[in-house]
Amino acid sequence: MKLSIITLTYNKLEYTKKFIESLHRYTHDFELIIVDNGSNDGTVEYLKTLKNIKLILNKENAGYSRGNNQGIEAAQGEYIGFLNNDILLYPNWFEECEKIFKTEQSAAFVSPIQICPKFDNISEENYLKEFVPNNDKLYRKTFDDCQFACVITKKSILKILGGFDEKYSPAFFEDNDMKYRAIMCGYNTYVVNSVCFFHYSSITSAKLNYNFEKNKAYYFNKYPFAEYLSIYAEENQQYKEKARAFSSGILNFIYNIYLFINKLKRNIKRIYKK
Repeated sequence: MKLSIITLTYNKLEYTKKFIESLHRYTHDFELIIVDNGSNDGTVEYLKTLKNIKLILNKENAGYSRGNNQGIEAAQGEYIGFLNNDILLYPNWFEECEKIFKTEQSAAFVSPIQICPKFDNISEENYLKEFVPNNDKLYRKTFDDCQFACVITKKSILKILGGFDEKYSPAFFEDNDMKYRAIMCGYNTYVVNSVCFFHYSSITSAKLNYNFEKNKAYYFNKYPFAEYLSIYAEENQQYKEKARAFSSGILNFIYNIYLFINKLKRNIKRIYKK
C-alpha cells in the first residue's frame, strides 16, 4: 500500500460526504483510516456503510493529536496523509506531492496550496477552474503555508519524529509542533504550487472550546524561538494585508523590523519567566 490517509471526524456529516466523494475521485492506490471522535449526527452510521475503510470509533472527542496517533498506529502505507474532513481535493494532488519527496531528500511534510474562502475570493463551486498552477516554480520551502488540513509525510519520517504531542488538547498548534520538530531534525516543509485543495476551514473547531491561547502558550514555551519560523494564520493574514498596503519598499522593511523587535521582546519575556 503506497498511501495511508488518516481523517478525523466529529459530526458535520454533510462535509464528510463531500470529502469522501472528492477523495475517491482524485486519489488512487490508498487505504482510508477514519477516526471518529464521538459523532452523534449520523456520521458513524454513514461511515459504517463505506467499504474498504479502517474505522476507529472513540466514545468521546479524543482530540486531534490522539486521533491522528491512533490512525498512525493502524497505517500501513509508505506515505501517510493527514487530511481534514472539511476539504475538497484537486486532480493528481498526491502524485504532485510525492514528486517533492523524490526531488528533495530533506522533505518531511508536503502539502498542496490551500484555497480558503475565509481569505481567498474563490468558492467551492469554482475552485477547480479558478486555481492557476505555478508551472515556473513547482514547489517552495515554507513553514506556515504547509497546511496540515491536507499534508503528506512518510512513515519512515514519523518513526524519527514520533507522533503528535497529545498535550495540545483538543486541538491547535500540534501541527506547528510537528513541523518544528522536523526542522530541528534537519528536514524541511514544502508546498506544491501545481495543485491545491479547497478548505472550508474551522467547520468543527469553530464550534468547540479548543483552548487556543493555552496551546499557543505551551507551544512557544516549549520552543521559545519557534516564532521566528512561524506566525499563526490570522496574524499572517494581517501581515500580508499590511505589506500590500505599503507602496514603498522602505516602509515594508521598517514594518518587518517592527515585527522582529516585537517577537524578540516576547521571546525574552518567555525565557525570563522560565
